[in-house]
Amino acid sequence: MKKPLILSALALAALLSACSQAPRPTNASPTPGLVTTSEGVRHYQGQVVVGYEDESGLQEAIRKLGAKEIARIPELKAALLEVPGDAVKASRTLKGLPGLRYAEPHLAQVTPPKDDPVELPRGRESGLIPLGNPSDQILDELPQYALDPRHLAAKAAWDRGFEGEGVVVAIIDDPADVTHPDLAPNWAGKAYDPVTDTTYTSASGWLNFIQGLNAPADLYHGTYVASTVSAPRDGQGIAGLAPKTKFLPVAIFQPDYVGDFYVARGIVWAVNNGAQVLNNSWGGLGYGQLVKEAFDYALANGVVVVASAGNSYKDEVRTPAGYPGIIASAAADGNRNKTDFSTYGRHISSAAPGLDVLLANPTWLGGGYGLISGTSFSGPYTAAAAALVKAACPGATPYQVRRALETTTWEKTFTREKGWGHLHAGQLAELLSQGCAALPAKGAVVRVKVEYFNERGTFPGLLADVILRGKGLKPGDPTDPTPVYWARTDQNGEAWFYEIAPGEYDIYVAGADLALTGGPPEERGTFVGTLVATPGSSAFSPDSKLVRLNASEVNLNPTDPYEPNDTLSQAKPIAYGQTTQLAYIFGQPQDYDYFQFTGSAGDTIKARVYARSSIGGTLDSYLYLLDENGQVLAENDDIIFGQITDSEIIFTLPQDGTYYLVVTSYTIANGGSDDSPFNKYRLELQKTN
Repeated sequence: MKKPLILSALALAALLSACSQAPRPTNASPTPGLVTTSEGVRHYQGQVVVGYEDESGLQEAIRKLGAKEIARIPELKAALLEVPGDAVKASRTLKGLPGLRYAEPHLAQVTPPKDDPVELPRGRESGLIPLGNPSDQILDELPQYALDPRHLAAKAAWDRGFEGEGVVVAIIDDPADVTHPDLAPNWAGKAYDPVTDTTYTSASGWLNFIQGLNAPADLYHGTYVASTVSAPRDGQGIAGLAPKTKFLPVAIFQPDYVGDFYVARGIVWAVNNGAQVLNNSWGGLGYGQLVKEAFDYALANGVVVVASAGNSYKDEVRTPAGYPGIIASAAADGNRNKTDFSTYGRHISSAAPGLDVLLANPTWLGGGYGLISGTSFSGPYTAAAAALVKAACPGATPYQVRRALETTTWEKTFTREKGWGHLHAGQLAELLSQGCAALPAKGAVVRVKVEYFNERGTFPGLLADVILRGKGLKPGDPTDPTPVYWARTDQNGEAWFYEIAPGEYDIYVAGADLALTGGPPEERGTFVGTLVATPGSSAFSPDSKLVRLNASEVNLNPTDPYEPNDTLSQAKPIAYGQTTQLAYIFGQPQDYDYFQFTGSAGDTIKARVYARSSIGGTLDSYLYLLDENGQVLAENDDIIFGQITDSEIIFTLPQDGTYYLVVTSYTIANGGSDDSPFNKYRLELQKTN
């Protein structure tokens, strides 16, 4: 993960002023825009995303990081910055900065469809014909078991007039083929590249964009997905479940994942351009504040959000399917059972066909149709069912749409494998035929505000974890539908839950994550209480809960008892057998803390920095040993490479005299800036012989 580096140019100048002969560092800056993995976080190298409260907060973040602004999303008050050095570490230096809500590396933790072995098309043919299929599976020209009366029962809905007319569904995916004969009639007339912020309004322009990606074989997924929803009933090929909807392509795989910032930009664009349903046949592990806020923006604007559960074969929560308010779809087979590959769990809303479904193949890959599997296709069948509801009842809230689908399934009972069961469009149509007043109750929007209090006063509840657990939850019961939601507070101490189930909840709050802020467990603080989420509460009038934790505040301006100790002449004394008080690499972009001690020839010393790996906080420490002239005798980054990121030097002194220990961060030693209030450490010095 790292390599030892010599002192930065700034520190070198300080040493030279004291007659040092320390060599100039070799600082290799990463190439911005390449995907890399650091500390287990897959992200775009040299890029950080910040959510800001105001322009001054954004500009201070840019100044502090020495960053360059690449782009911003005004609706979300979010900006993408290019930074020198490690983006994971750079994002940490902004934690707690006034005027910011959050900072995170530009995440890239989503697997592209081309790399998912479950979702590779097969049987692509331009001349498929039905061979012995039941006649009730042929709803257009080719057989589709997914739509027949034993599965989605599409014709029963269509015969009642529910076909999704007037609804726009955004296909947030790789670029869908707007020229395919079974898609062209229902293209909404716009398509979007979020990376260049370009809206295409002609099919030829969109195709030129796709061709310019130079990866035609890897760009098929969005076309299959779009046809699941919007293929028209026109006597050729296949039909989508909502055959009168219009689809709006948003290209977030080109063919690789473009990153959370551009996904968020695409979500906002889709909402602003009339989408009433967002389909997201993608996902990964991890929590991204920006993408969650983008989906919250959609939900707050009444847009239904559907996400595929994933193809992990596991009971687990993947995102975005696990975010509050999102309809998570599992894949079912021809027997209406969960497929073996489908991800499952308490968060699943429902299931739909996702095994060997027949869908449209892009024209640049030969056109026609092909068979494909994955929750990527149960998801758009669910989005199409949602579109049927929105067409009939445009004012239906996202939660009402969700419950309309859940209460009209084949089973109408909950399991972790299929949520409330396999979708049934015919029974959904029966509900809709009763009028919009027959829809289930509206959902709720909850805002939890966290504050920390102690003998020093009351402080914002930064970086707290908030869990809402429905009353009556039965742990371990696979048929218990009681909802559970989780979110993290921003730097204002707020956590939002959009379009969740109304009812009474137990609320669990834990104070700031000690892995970030550091400190003993008793300083974190916990809270257990209750709240009621009322039907119809909204982003403008949420159900609010103030939680006050008896916990240590998140100190954004700590005092270092040894400052100033930034040069040889300011070095503070330390002796064998001593450990310093809590100190900080903080207060300036490149802080070096100097300590001096006296040793004798032959002394074997062990100098140890206790930092993130041992006491928490954000400091990935770097330690130097200098002689009395400022020459570097030894240096260390990690005690165990990539695992224990604290630093340690064991060294036998060559002669009697004065020596110096210099503590800084890895980022600073690599030429970057690192000025986080959570960069805390203690320095220990021992003589071991």
